[in-house]
Amino acid sequence: MRSSKPLSVVAVAAVASAAVVGALAAWTPARGQESAVAKPAVATPVSVSLPSKPPKGAVVLFGGRPEELRDNWYRRYTTEPANWTAEKGVATPLASAKTDITSRAEFGDSYVHAEFRTPVYPASERNGHGNSGIALQGRYEVQILGDHGKAPGRSGAGSLYSQKPPIVNASKPAGEWQTMDIIFRAPRFDEAGKVVEKPRATVFQNGVLVQNNEEFTGMTGIQYGQYKEMAKTGPVVLQGDHDLVQFRNVWVVPL
Repeated sequence: MRSSKPLSVVAVAAVASAAVVGALAAWTPARGQESAVAKPAVATPVSVSLPSKPPKGAVVLFGGRPEELRDNWYRRYTTEPANWTAEKGVATPLASAKTDITSRAEFGDSYVHAEFRTPVYPASERNGHGNSGIALQGRYEVQILGDHGKAPGRSGAGSLYSQKPPIVNASKPAGEWQTMDIIFRAPRFDEAGKVVEKPRATVFQNGVLVQNNEEFTGMTGIQYGQYKEMAKTGPVVLQGDHDLVQFRNVWVVPL
C-alpha cells in the first residue's frame, strides 16, 4: 500500500519554485490537523512565483506543435486523435464539433500546469461564459470560467467543481492568458482495493492560492459516468464541449 502521508515538500520543490514550497509549508496542514489551523474571516490572496517552462522530468502534453495534439491526445469517447486545432502554439476546440480531449498518458500523484484563455463574447451573447475545466484522472475537475470580478462559488473558476469554492476569485478578464497549477494527490487504496483516502488538490490560479490541500468528496460532473470508480491513475482531460477556451503549454510532472 502506498504511503498515506501528504505529498512531500521535497517532491513539490522538484517542480515548483522555492516560493511554492514556502506557501505550501505555511498553508497546507498535515493530514488530520486541518481543523487546528485557524482560517481568516476574510481570505487574503497568497501569491507566489511558479514555473511556466516544463522542468526536468515533465511530460509535455502540448507545447505548441500540431503533432503533439495528434500523438498525445484523443477525442474523448473515441479512439480518434484530438480534433482540436493547433495554430501559433495554441490549441483550440473546433466550433463546429466541440469535444473534450483526453491525454493518452495516465498519472497518479502529479503536478499539472496549463495555460488557458477564455474568449471575449459580445455584450449581446448571454450563453458564453468561458466554461471549461481541467480534469485530473478524467474524474476530478478544476473549473475554468470567465468570471472575473465575481464572488467565489462552487462552480466558479478555481473551484473543485460543484464541491469546493476557491479561497478567492483569481480570474483575469476574458481574453487574457491565465495559468492553472495543480498539485494533485491521488486516492489511496488498501490491499483489498478499498478507497481509504480520497484525492486532494492544492491549486494556484495565476499564481494565487485558490485551493489549499482540499479533498474531492467524489467524482465531479466531468466524468459523465465514463469512470465509475476511483483509480490509482488516470488521464488529463481538457474540456472543450462548452466554450472555445484555448490552451497552451500543458505539462505534467509525475510525483
